[in-house]
Amino acid sequence: MVAYHEEVMASLVEHGERSRKTGKDLFEHQAACWVKLQKVHGPVIVRSGSQRGFLERLRGGETMAVLSSNAWDTALKGVLADLGLPDSLLEVARFLHDALFDPREVLDLTKTAGLPDEQVVRRLSDAFYGALTGWASR
Repeated sequence: MVAYHEEVMASLVEHGERSRKTGKDLFEHQAACWVKLQKVHGPVIVRSGSQRGFLERLRGGETMAVLSSNAWDTALKGVLADLGLPDSLLEVARFLHDALFDPREVLDLTKTAGLPDEQVVRRLSDAFYGALTGWASR
């Protein structure tokens, strides 16, 4: 299962690397790909989820957390820049992103709530921007 999840994350990394987009545009481009990937791979990914938090896993060098950072960090840094927030909030951005875009939650919105992919991307992205801005103001 880990190899399967790694393959999914590697495809997301490649998707971002091929893009010429920056900032929020890149973030939302990645988010759209992530939502589509969850429709196919989410049920398997959810089963292989860790009991530890994302930051703990990332600091410990856990493969999936590192791959996730590889897939998202360029986009997250671009969002910080677009929002006029310092790079020092990258770890916060990683944490908030992981919480909002968790495969379980994406599947809940697409399958249970029946939202179209575009609405899921828009609503989660806007929630992410708001949460990040709110966190930075404290």
